[in-house]
Amino acid sequence: MPGKTDKEVVENLVGKFRGSLENEKSVDVDEMATLLSSLPPKKLAARGLAVVNLVIGSLRTGLGGKTIIELELDPAVANGSAVLDTGDIRTGDIVKVTQDKAKEDTPFIEGVVVKSGSASIAVAIDEKFENIELQGRLWMAKLANSITYKRMEDTLSDLIDMEGGLTKLHRILIGQEAPVLEEKDVSSFFDDTLNDSQKSAVKFSLGSDVSVVHGPPGTGKTYTVIEIIRQLVSEGKRVLVCGPSNISVDNILERLHSHIKGDQLIRVGHPARLLQSNLIHSLDIVSKTSNQGQVIRDIRQEIDQHLKKVSKTKSGRERRGIYAEVKELRKDYRQRERDVLRNIILQAQVVVSTLHGSGSRCIRNAYTQTGGKLFDAIIIDEVSQSLEPQCWIPLAAYPHTPKLIIAGDNKQLPPTIKTKVNKFKTVLESTLFDRLVKLYGEKIKRLLNVQYRMNTQIMDFPSIAMYQGKLMAAESVANRTLCADIEAVEAADETEAPVLWMDTQGDDFPESQSEDEFETSRFNVNEASLVKLYVEKLFNAGLKETDIGVITPYSAQTILIKGLLESYPGVEVSTVDGFQGREKNAIIMSLVRSNDKREVGFLSDERRLNVAMTRPRMHLCVIGNMECISSDKFMRSWVDWAEENAQLEYPDVSDVL
Repeated sequence: MPGKTDKEVVENLVGKFRGSLENEKSVDVDEMATLLSSLPPKKLAARGLAVVNLVIGSLRTGLGGKTIIELELDPAVANGSAVLDTGDIRTGDIVKVTQDKAKEDTPFIEGVVVKSGSASIAVAIDEKFENIELQGRLWMAKLANSITYKRMEDTLSDLIDMEGGLTKLHRILIGQEAPVLEEKDVSSFFDDTLNDSQKSAVKFSLGSDVSVVHGPPGTGKTYTVIEIIRQLVSEGKRVLVCGPSNISVDNILERLHSHIKGDQLIRVGHPARLLQSNLIHSLDIVSKTSNQGQVIRDIRQEIDQHLKKVSKTKSGRERRGIYAEVKELRKDYRQRERDVLRNIILQAQVVVSTLHGSGSRCIRNAYTQTGGKLFDAIIIDEVSQSLEPQCWIPLAAYPHTPKLIIAGDNKQLPPTIKTKVNKFKTVLESTLFDRLVKLYGEKIKRLLNVQYRMNTQIMDFPSIAMYQGKLMAAESVANRTLCADIEAVEAADETEAPVLWMDTQGDDFPESQSEDEFETSRFNVNEASLVKLYVEKLFNAGLKETDIGVITPYSAQTILIKGLLESYPGVEVSTVDGFQGREKNAIIMSLVRSNDKREVGFLSDERRLNVAMTRPRMHLCVIGNMECISSDKFMRSWVDWAEENAQLEYPDVSDVL
């Protein structure tokens, strides 16, 4: 029986993605619209979805000739020292800005956040909003990012209608052609601290058509990716490096900065972390400061001068006249800027971008100019946090790129999915990492097996449960503890034991439910009090506040614990999602669930637990009801391990009342 054609396989894959993305988009947009229409600005700000008490600080011109509005905290409420709290609003988010106490017909503008800091937040707005006048105190709300969905949808269409048919790389990715999988001889490594598994991953990535670098927690995945990039560059290859978020690609950019100089390394898009090492590689900054950018600098300056006149004039006729002049200037600006940006990208050896930004017109223009020979390799980092349709954005935009390297860990958190419909959720949670391993088995990946973060005992259960017992602790971290390895920390049960479990079984530590019309969450008052007591013990033993992190699966418990720890502002309290990719010397886990029905909720998510239990370097304290959580098979195995290996304590409720 003949196999399926390329077109049939692609149409089947795209069909699954389209239905799932459509459902996810609908849920995302509807959820955000409901929140925005139902909650006042201050409540939205408390959820991290809005910023209040803003005023316009300045107007300027950004990439593409777009007007950038710089918003600052209103001096009337800032009291001179207040820091702008932007909540969950990040660089790249779509936002709506309108006047305080707005009515339905109050004018508003929409745009994309291009810079976010402690003093201001900058938004690039489209031309259609430029004539809208906003005055006085303003507030900003985060909107559903329909632009991201649109780019993924367009990418799937491009994949089906690929001019000239699928390339070899595409055929490998859909299982229609076998990849070359082999290690390449490397005479020397730039980083002489790499271990054997990291070196093997580098050689395998350099020698194979498609490769997966599997990096469990603390195994130096980013160092390995940096070595791969440097090896490719040393061979004269050009590389596109992508990730799902601005922060993920900024992390790569910061590590590359000292190895690849100036405009040989270009960051497309707006860095989330405004470090000088990031900004000097920003395409926006390079286009402003390079010799070839002089002409567009002059035009930009002229546009900015016109925009300053706008803020000074009250006449509608004058304002319209100024915008008409700006419109003409922008036409010239965009054409000249297009040439400058294309030339900058053509001269770069490494281009760094988010997956969404990798489809930018400026990169596509450079790709067209080279006749499809722009990149020799595409690298996608944090692939396990990326939707597969996102990963296809660069793969469909630059189809003649011969090599793909992906890096991540499919045993940690998957991409955030909002839909509750299982068939759609399953499709979107299965990543490109998962699908390639399913297609080609273990031979397509290399596991990094030495971790440099955790004491051996902390590492032991995650290694057994998630990584087939293959992880090893580097000698430098294997036996470190709080009291032995941090100066001035006193010896105590809390500082000597790598893993300590406070078992709260019984009726004295019951969970409660927090509900509003938008979400249900769980909290456990007495367990939160135990967290506070434990933080106090660690602090009194000599730990700094910044050494300690508290992780809990439930947002309601996060809020409760933050309130109890107000006198310890340096102790970071977060949900599991907020701690992915992070680490602390000591982590306290509050599991929350404690009920007669032995329901565990979020705790049944093995990947979520894996992230939580692999954040500490030297000490992990788990606070939870062993009997309740043992109803889940994975949690039962963790409890069994703890009973054999961890230090166990049985707190009395009188300790916290």
